[in-house]
Amino acid sequence: MITSGGLSGHVVQVGPREAARAIDAVLESQGWSCVRADSPTAVLRLLRCEPEIGIVLVTPGGSVNDYTELCRSIKFDARTALVSVIFVLSDEAAGQRAMVFEAGADDCIQLPAPSNEIAARLRNAARVKSTTDLLEDATTTITALANAIEGKDAYTRGHVERVATYALEIGKRAELDPHDLATLKTGALVHDVGKVAVPDHILNKPGRLTDDEMDIMKRHPLVGYDILRPLRTFRRVLPIVRWHHERPNGTGYPDGLSGGDFPLLPRIMAVADVFDAISSDRPYRKTLPLPECREPLTRAGAEGALDPELVGILGRILDEGDVILRGGFTAMHNAATPELAIERT
Repeated sequence: MITSGGLSGHVVQVGPREAARAIDAVLESQGWSCVRADSPTAVLRLLRCEPEIGIVLVTPGGSVNDYTELCRSIKFDARTALVSVIFVLSDEAAGQRAMVFEAGADDCIQLPAPSNEIAARLRNAARVKSTTDLLEDATTTITALANAIEGKDAYTRGHVERVATYALEIGKRAELDPHDLATLKTGALVHDVGKVAVPDHILNKPGRLTDDEMDIMKRHPLVGYDILRPLRTFRRVLPIVRWHHERPNGTGYPDGLSGGDFPLLPRIMAVADVFDAISSDRPYRKTLPLPECREPLTRAGAEGALDPELVGILGRILDEGDVILRGGFTAMHNAATPELAIERT
């Protein structure tokens, strides 16, 4: 357990014992203790069994090849990618620093090095890991909140997962890069988090909302935006959360965006969100066979309530009977009164 500098977390050390002597002396003098693994395979086993491990300290001695593979295995696995990997290289391994960083290492300490520098770099690594854990915890908490809010309405259970599926498929056909696709997915999962401020009797009301009730409903994008704005983890999804109810023709809310002021990712989310709303049961409308859901989407595209190009992409996905979407359609076999669906998503 790390006890130095007020930081805490588990450290696992791997590499020949003789290569670790210099670093062991520093760790002992600073009050740090580590678990030693006998091999790279043993490190991976420990990471699977001990989720609190925060740092893997690698002292390879000579060749780093076996250990760079270990580093790649850690960094390319979503379950362990946030674990900090630090190499400590001897003089003879100095020429392999580039290989270490190419494998994804977070830091590389070149020996000989002053003991206070080694200690400071280890503390920095622990501090970064601690901060990352806090951000990850915040993401988990917000996602759990979004799921709890969805559970308030029995009719929309599974809504955010379906919207994520539709948005990603549209985004792929629109040739978005991986970063934008990841933003779409996260944005879909939290786009309705602001509904925490909407009373249950409004969310579940059968029939059309009154003007006052609709005003309350229309606040949820701003509430969600305010909830997520302080969190750096969600910075890229803020436009989706705030603007998923905007419309290309300027009739949406909360900011009345139109034309080029309405960004692509929220436009995609709007199409995915409306499609799910008109292709699933809601408490405020009758049912309609799924094939008939195309007409209101096409009409909305023609009138500028949705992006016609993105509606066309969704139509082609439906024409192809995409297997990724088909699973979602199984439970979505009815809808009606599309105007209500578009305003109540």
